[in-house]
Amino acid sequence: MSEEKKDELVHLTIDGIPVEVPPGTLVWAAAQKAGIEIPIYCYHPKMPPLGACRMCFVEVEGMPKPPQTACTTPVSEGMVVHTKTEKVQKARRGTLEFLLINHPLDCPICDKAGECDLQDFTLRHGPGSTRFDLHKRHYPKPIPVSKDINLDRERCVLCQRCTRFSSEISMDNGLVMVKRGYRTEVGTAPGHAFDSIFSGNTVEMCPVGALTATSYRFKARPWELKRIPSVCNNCSVGCNARVDVRVDRVTRLYSRNNDAIDDGWLCNRGRWGFEFINNPQRLRTPLIRRNGQLTPTSWEDALLYIAQRFKEIGDAHGAKAIGGIGSTRTTNEENYLFQKLLREVVGTPNVDHHHGYFLGPRDRLTGRPWMMTNSIADMEKASHIILVASDPYQRQPILNLRLKKAMRNGTRIIIINDQPTEMDRFEKNELYAVTKITIPEKSAGLAAKLLLKYAVQHGAVKVEGYEDVPSQLLRESSQLEEAERSFGEEAVKRLQATASELVDARAAIVLYDEMATLEEGAENLATDLQALAFLTGNIDKPGAGVGPLFEDANSLGARDMGVLPDALPGYQLAPEIGMTYSEMLNGTGLKALYVMGANPLRHVDALPQSLEFLVVQDIELTETVKQADVVLPAVTFAEKDGTMTNVDHHVQVIRKALRPLPGAKADWEILQAVAHKLGAQWNYTGPREIFREIADSNPFYLGLTYEELGMQGLRTQEKEAAHA
Repeated sequence: MSEEKKDELVHLTIDGIPVEVPPGTLVWAAAQKAGIEIPIYCYHPKMPPLGACRMCFVEVEGMPKPPQTACTTPVSEGMVVHTKTEKVQKARRGTLEFLLINHPLDCPICDKAGECDLQDFTLRHGPGSTRFDLHKRHYPKPIPVSKDINLDRERCVLCQRCTRFSSEISMDNGLVMVKRGYRTEVGTAPGHAFDSIFSGNTVEMCPVGALTATSYRFKARPWELKRIPSVCNNCSVGCNARVDVRVDRVTRLYSRNNDAIDDGWLCNRGRWGFEFINNPQRLRTPLIRRNGQLTPTSWEDALLYIAQRFKEIGDAHGAKAIGGIGSTRTTNEENYLFQKLLREVVGTPNVDHHHGYFLGPRDRLTGRPWMMTNSIADMEKASHIILVASDPYQRQPILNLRLKKAMRNGTRIIIINDQPTEMDRFEKNELYAVTKITIPEKSAGLAAKLLLKYAVQHGAVKVEGYEDVPSQLLRESSQLEEAERSFGEEAVKRLQATASELVDARAAIVLYDEMATLEEGAENLATDLQALAFLTGNIDKPGAGVGPLFEDANSLGARDMGVLPDALPGYQLAPEIGMTYSEMLNGTGLKALYVMGANPLRHVDALPQSLEFLVVQDIELTETVKQADVVLPAVTFAEKDGTMTNVDHHVQVIRKALRPLPGAKADWEILQAVAHKLGAQWNYTGPREIFREIADSNPFYLGLTYEELGMQGLRTQEKEAAHA
């Protein structure tokens, strides 16, 4: 740490230990840094201090009326803090004695036993016996406050963490304090259901066994669990998660705080959407279609048959009659090998995956790949955030919490959408600056062009490479005038105001949903919004940026690894352009198709009639698997190692939490086995070796190692900036 930075720190002493922390740090956090435990119930580091439970008492020399609460007292220069004086210990014992008056002593059957703060703090700080010899209070138990969560009211210590999360973080008021005095309890708000997609966080933050998850209740004990740090596989945010396993079965996912990505939260889909891992119907053995039926076979026979059919089709129709559809949920290493297998071993340029429409793998003017230019954390620094045809609440839920955090701090949110979104309700709240611009159905592309037009009219700056924008808008003037009439006066006024604000904004972020680019008339959505950000000066500075919000856990990684018809890994120009995803599914020239970890029959009614041979590599019996000639059983993210790349280009490591399902293999192992049968001499020993090859050749991963990625990954732009 530099001398200049040291001078900015506050110096204090806690129990005789010198501590240096930034100004504004609370005494509790300073003590934690020094390795000193101060028990807490109501305090949570992601919420403002409350000081309700009176458990975190300390004595601060020179302050009146000791003891003080450590969770509400900020540090000051020269402060001297004591956490173990008789006065402090007596106060803590008193607090614990009051909490235990009505709390049931049913630790042996409580789901929280073994990770309960009340249990632990009573052991370390509390009285060894009770003076209360009357009957404890009892309630009917448990009460289902939602389909996912049960409430045992008699266990609640009224810390208010859960209700404050509902009101201050998710901002949906699902749980509130009801009744008064000694009858106070947690309940659902009148007229409200506890149906928030973030409700599972209240279970995790509950310090006792009051709130428990239906999916985990009475399923395991904490000391029986193996805890593996990993990454959620359910959307492109890439929230850090801890996979808890008991006897080769995932029992739960807990959050694993990463301020740069998830801010410590998980959505319910990420927290409980793991049953596909435990699904007893998982594919366990290779299948070959015989007499119209998929029948079990050996790995050797399945691989030999694939090699034989690929060679036959290649000889008869040429290698270009074979195509491959990659996955947005498998690892970077596996996507890299998939395109390498198709291009270098099979010899076909036809490789792609399901994605939005972008004009080439890179923006033709800046040379940047199509991805967010800002980080997730930058959203908190923005003065404006514009959401075009995007609803993160449904698609990238934890980004919704980041939007609300920015909104609470004064960021202006502007929503441009033809559908209702969860954030719309804040437009009528005078505390927040939220504007909803409702546009005609499937007109996001026109809305982007109108924003661009109004920004130019308002005096957007000239940027090299975008000089032709005014003339382009002039050529499209009749189309834009028609759009203005269809949008209506109110929407046009709001779009004009938005464009003006963008030109004058301190720092604005423009985000759009990747799949919105597939709408009719939205072919230039990405390029127009990119031009808008550049022309208004909202690029390459803190709190500013533009980019797509991708769909799946490794959508961006698939692009990075070259699972594209016109780009090699690292967006290097492909020597030959192959068929796109749509062309492979809707064309007539393809004779064989290899599908890895994807279900294209979600997007088309039927596969091409010209198709003679279909190989599908997946974990369960999807619509596409049912049509396959050969099925290769793969494993889930919880059963293998590898890396994934999230929406803002954080590269993160997933780690094997379970032994692979017997009979199934990791995708990289399958791809290597197929390559061997086709005559390639691949000898990869594991994902680390594959990643080293990626890091040697892909400019966006240059020099990266698993060790450098560590437990919380690395945003590659930040590494580049550090080296620069």
